[in-house]
Amino acid sequence: PVCPPNHHYELCGSSCPSSCPNQEQDDGCDPSSPCTEGCFCDPGFIQSGDLCVPAPRCGCSHDGRYLQRGEEFYPTEDCGERCVCGEDGEVRCEPWSCGAKEGCEVRDGARGCYPEGCGRCEVLGAAVLRTFDGVLLPFAGSCTYTLAEVGEEEEEEEEVEAVLVRVQKEMSGEEPMVRQLTVTVRGVTVAMQRGVRGEVKVDGERHLLPVSLSSGAVTVTQEGIHRVLRTRVGLKLLYDGAAYVLLTLPGSYRGRPGGLCGDFDGDVTDDDTDPQRLGEAWGIPTRGCTHGTRWSPCPRPEKSGCDVLENATGPFRGCHGVVAPRDYVESCLMEMCRREGGGGGWGW
Repeated sequence: PVCPPNHHYELCGSSCPSSCPNQEQDDGCDPSSPCTEGCFCDPGFIQSGDLCVPAPRCGCSHDGRYLQRGEEFYPTEDCGERCVCGEDGEVRCEPWSCGAKEGCEVRDGARGCYPEGCGRCEVLGAAVLRTFDGVLLPFAGSCTYTLAEVGEEEEEEEEVEAVLVRVQKEMSGEEPMVRQLTVTVRGVTVAMQRGVRGEVKVDGERHLLPVSLSSGAVTVTQEGIHRVLRTRVGLKLLYDGAAYVLLTLPGSYRGRPGGLCGDFDGDVTDDDTDPQRLGEAWGIPTRGCTHGTRWSPCPRPEKSGCDVLENATGPFRGCHGVVAPRDYVESCLMEMCRREGGGGGWGW
């Protein structure tokens, strides 16, 4: 396997590797636990989040939380204060207020100032997509598809810019999986490949992250397991390197996109849900690929393995205040139905 920079592969590595957080306090890890296989920090380096850094380059500790250098957070519910872990390993805070068209919210587990009225489109695993307008769409296509496209306008607004987001899928065993995401914006094309961390391709050339493009108008960073592309006008694309994709557009794009993610007009009734029509409209056929078929309804089970996601006393209970579990439960049930031979969605 290919490991990120400053890592190396070990067949039987320590189950309690040294990290910046456990230098500050005991993390409760049992050093007698069985060894594990994977990528580990090179000698002289130590784990800091998803990176391996020289020990003197560890980040900051703040109220029991570890932060990488340069990481920012908002400790108050109104985002009235913004704090940053500095290059010297110290946290510094300053008074803050969100912009005129921003609101203080928690998204993807992080509190911050986000554009108001934004649209979110998600690829949820092998064969489910959630449109900008909130429609859960069973879609098991294995071709290359346009997720969202906004063309050039004669009189372009400052808060809208042309963008093309495509997902290249392929069959992995019996499952359609994301192989690559590409984003074309501001005259550059950024490609994020499956199973890769810490790098992207820009116009076909490999770049290690972070990277700043088009005079800072486009940035790509590695944040935990996710690669995150952002543009100056508020577009954001997050990819976990496997099967989860989140595309966020600010409210200024409302009603403008085309693609599998829908038109972002607030109307759930006009999002097409027919796989064949969607594939013909937004797909680029490749050898042997298909657009999938419309799924047949399945009876909803009284109990399923998906219930654990919303169990108020289950292992994900701490996430419910940040991420509403309902759509993920529905997506899980759709996947169960498809895999068990029903071919698709639940009949309710």
